Amino acid sequence: MAAAPRPADTLKPIVIAGGGLVGALTALLVARQRPDWIVTVLEPQASGPAQDKRTIALAAATIDVLQQLQVWPEVASAACAIEHIHVSDRGHLGMTQLHAEQQGVPALGYVIAAAQLNQALYLACLAQPNIEWRAGAWFSHSQPEQDSIAVHYHVADQSHVCHAQLLVGADGSRSQVRSAAGIQMQQTDYQQVGIIAMLELSEPMQGWAYERFTDTGPLALLPVSDQVASLVWSLRPAEAEQMMAASDHEFMAKCQQAFGYRAGRLRKVWDRVQYPLQLHLAEQHIAQRLVLIGNASHTLHPIAGQGFNLGVRDAISLSQQLATAADAGQYRVLASYQRERQSDYKAIIGLTDSLVRGFSNQLLPLVIGRNIALSALAWLLPLKQQFARKTMGYRN
Repeated sequence: MAAAPRPADTLKPIVIAGGGLVGALTALLVARQRPDWIVTVLEPQASGPAQDKRTIALAAATIDVLQQLQVWPEVASAACAIEHIHVSDRGHLGMTQLHAEQQGVPALGYVIAAAQLNQALYLACLAQPNIEWRAGAWFSHSQPEQDSIAVHYHVADQSHVCHAQLLVGADGSRSQVRSAAGIQMQQTDYQQVGIIAMLELSEPMQGWAYERFTDTGPLALLPVSDQVASLVWSLRPAEAEQMMAASDHEFMAKCQQAFGYRAGRLRKVWDRVQYPLQLHLAEQHIAQRLVLIGNASHTLHPIAGQGFNLGVRDAISLSQQLATAADAGQYRVLASYQRERQSDYKAIIGLTDSLVRGFSNQLLPLVIGRNIALSALAWLLPLKQQFARKTMGYRN
């Protein structure tokens, strides 16, 4: 016996599982483009977004989107501009520099505390009349149906279900949406551990960001304020264990030895954390009336700071596909989204993967090749321009 049809007003156009950075951004983009839709967000945190301790680099293209959404003015004062980028290979002559002025932009990117940006996006979602934010809602599982998908979730001890045309999995690298849909992840383990920490320097950074390649992997310093930097240091697992156990004085001495004195002396370190550096990529990014975005779809090595910005472009592309869609979950719409994203994934993942492998290897031919490449970037202006635009998050 066929199920009785549901009243049309009970069918939601789109449900987003996860109200973090990418989920909230997607909700805003879709809600602004489709005022005729109610956008529902399921967010496990009962009061506001999670207190993410990361510091993230925002590409110039990401700033453009935040400006359009009128979110950037709310957080701009808390962000630190990247006006110059210095890329070098420790112990070798290869080096290149990028400057915002040469690219005709005020900044190549900005550095901001993830929690501050997430809070601003959350407040913008609450102020948007056609966003329905369900706090304390934990996604459980989903069931595709003929013209919809049944989304099951919990609030406290109560089970709920809603029916939507499309379910968006924006619930991070441990995505329950992805797991419940049976979508597998391809994994590349770089045999590196990333140590993130905050550093106080003896000299002002003056808008400089540094990416220095060492024999253990890349070491990056991003400006957070005048004399404070965010450190991302890639190390072999055994070395990372030693550095996490080291005293602050020992840690700074080793870091100073690896990085040098281009940014001055390291005076203080705090908030050290570590995590394995791996590439994760979903085997597929869509399923029946379901799409994965952000870290639910891909997590990258932090080299070149492209992870979050790739998720931003997911949100932009999906919102553009939905702008004129009569049915948000129609296969044609989702297939078009996946085709559009594949080239970006291939380009950015190829860039980060080649940088990690090429600059973590000390074989002489590779050392010579990468230093020639860095020198070429410094002197060949068209190549440098193309690299700079990729760094800023622009695809052409």
